Formats: sequence, structure tokens, C-alpha cells
Amino acid sequence: MPMKLTLAIALDCFPTECRVQLVDSGETQTVHYAAPVQARLKIYPGQLVALDTNPAIPEIVYRWHYVKVEQLKGDTAVIKDHQGQLVELVNAPGLPETPQVGDWVFATLGGNVAPSELFDIAVDGRPAHPAFLSDYAFPKVEEFYQKIMAR
Repeated sequence: MPMKLTLAIALDCFPTECRVQLVDSGETQTVHYAAPVQARLKIYPGQLVALDTNPAIPEIVYRWHYVKVEQLKGDTAVIKDHQGQLVELVNAPGLPETPQVGDWVFATLGGNVAPSELFDIAVDGRPAHPAFLSDYAFPKVEEFYQKIMAR
């Protein structure tokens, strides 16, 4: 079944479920973690998540870190990861706005799978450009999810 994705902000996170606020409507709901995500990703309050709303109870299938830009190196934003290490983020192609030092952003910390990437700037803890983020990120989310399902 194809995914029907939407964006949400994690509010309260527990071992098998999370209370989230939908970005588009502001509605709050309790959702489950998709099984492959629960085994691989730790979700924290404030993180941006992608929900698949096709299941009867929507499932979190992806998450972006909520991190602060510490410095800029040309077109690259530099953040601190959860271990305090500096990480350079590549801006998503076509990002409508250039991040500045002190901005909070939503990003992936790629590791071995993909480059670390800045997907959007946050304003009041929410994506500043949710339509851009959805258009750019949702195909990547589906590809990521299919890969972890195949393992």
C-alpha cells in the first residue's frame, strides 16, 4: 500500500507510541512507531516526524533532528550532534531560505547512509516551509522506509 505522508512535531514520546501535533492542522493525536523505525530511531519531543496516515492508527516512519546552527562555512551550516560533535549539513537543494547562526533547523545526521542534510529552518519549533519540505523529503522518506523494510 502506498504511503500517505504528513508532517508532525513530537510532543511526548514513549516506548511504543508518541503524542504528536500535526503541522498542517495543529491537531494532536497519539500515533505508533512503525516497527522498523521503533527498532532503529529514538524519537524525542520537538523533533519533526513523518507520519504514514494509511494505517488505522498512523505510524511514525521517519524523523528529523531539531538542532541549532552553531556556525556557517560558506553554504554549509554546522551543528552539534547529540554527542556534542560538530557536523556539517548540506542544504536541501532549493531550500527557500539560507540558515543563519543561531537558527534552529530540522536536519538528518546521515552517518554512513547519506550525507547530513538541512531540510528546513524552524520557526517557533515548526518547519518554516512545510510544503517545500514535504515535496522534497517525502520521496526520500519512502525510499528510506523501503530500504529498512527490505532488511
